[in-house]
Amino acid sequence: MLVTSMKSSSARIAKPHGSNVGTKLSIGLGLLTSAFFVCAAPSDKPTANPIARAGDSAQHSLPQHASTDKSATTVCRGVSLQVLGSGGPELDDGRASASYLLWKDEKAKVLVDAGSGSSVQFGASGADFTDVDIILLSHLHTDHAADLPSFIKGSYFTRRDTDLTVYGPAGNDLMPSTQAYLDALIGKEGAFKYLSSYTQEGEDDYKVSAHTVADTTFSTSISDDISIEAISVHHGPIPALAWKVTIDKCVAVFSGDTNNADGTLANFAKHADVLVLHNAIEDIEKGAGSAATNLHMTPEQIIEIAKESKAKRIVLSHIMKRSEAGLDGLTEAIAVIAPGRVFAAQDLMNIPLVSDLTREEGR
Repeated sequence: MLVTSMKSSSARIAKPHGSNVGTKLSIGLGLLTSAFFVCAAPSDKPTANPIARAGDSAQHSLPQHASTDKSATTVCRGVSLQVLGSGGPELDDGRASASYLLWKDEKAKVLVDAGSGSSVQFGASGADFTDVDIILLSHLHTDHAADLPSFIKGSYFTRRDTDLTVYGPAGNDLMPSTQAYLDALIGKEGAFKYLSSYTQEGEDDYKVSAHTVADTTFSTSISDDISIEAISVHHGPIPALAWKVTIDKCVAVFSGDTNNADGTLANFAKHADVLVLHNAIEDIEKGAGSAATNLHMTPEQIIEIAKESKAKRIVLSHIMKRSEAGLDGLTEAIAVIAPGRVFAAQDLMNIPLVSDLTREEGR
C-alpha cells in the first residue's frame, strides 16, 4: 500500500506481504525453495504465518512476534519507516532510487540515503526538512547519494536554521570520502558552488558538514533519543556502510548495497524492529554473474540473513528489473523461514514500527 503524505488523514499504511505459502512456494522459487529446507530449523510448535493480512483466509494462523526472547523486547511508539525510493540506478523501473525516512511523532527525523528522485518523494511524503536531524549515506553511488545537493538547495525554501551533519563512508582510489563528496558538490570550488554558503560558518541560515566514517565500526549519539551505529560492509571496490538507527529504543537497520562477504549483517541487525535488505540481483542459478555477486546479496543470502537476524520486520528494497521477477517468491520464502513480517518495498510505503505486531493494520 502507498501513502501520499505522512500527515494526511487519508493516508493508507503499508501492509505486510500476503501469503498462501503452501500454494505459492512451488511457483518460480527454484533455489529459494531449497534454501528453505536447508535453513529451516525443526520446531515442536506449529509454524505461524507471520504475514497474514486482512482479506486472507481465516484459516491462516495469527502472525508471530520475531522473538520470544525478552531481551529483544523494545518499545516503539510513534515511530515508522517510510520508503522514499525503492529502486536502483535504472531509468525505466518506475521507482525512485534508494532512500528512506524514519519518522518519530509525525516528524521526519533521519534520512537514510538520497538516491535520484528522493528529494521529490520527500516532498510527496509531507515531510518538513526543518525536522531532519541527520542524513546517513550508505555509499556514494548515484542511486544512493545523487540528490544530496537537491535537498540542500530545497532547504532554502524552508525554515531550517539548525546545523546538519551528513554521515557517510571513507574514500579510496575509486570513490571520494563523504567530506570530499560534499566539497565537490557544494564547496567553494564545487559543482554547485553557489550553495557553498551552507558549508561556511555563519554565512547562511545553517551549516551543513560531513562526517566521514573511517573505522570499520562507528557509533554516536545524535540527541537524547536518537543514536546511530555503522559497520563497514563489502560492496565490491566501493566503500560502503550498513547503518543502525535507534530512536527511543526502536531499532531500524539498513543493509545498504553489499554482498555480505564479511557475514556481519545478521548479527548487526539482531532483533531489530525493521531490517531493510537490498534485493538487487537474482540467484546465481538464474543468471547472476560474478560482477553482480561481488556487489550484492543473492536471494538465498537474503533469506539466511532474515532468518538469523530474527528481525521483527523485513523490507525488501533496491528492487531492479533483474530481481523483480523473483520478488514474490522471495517474500514467500522469507515468510516461511524467518519469524518477522515481510514487505516488498514500494515508493512512499509507510510501515509503523509498533511493538505489538498484532496491532498493525492488515493483521
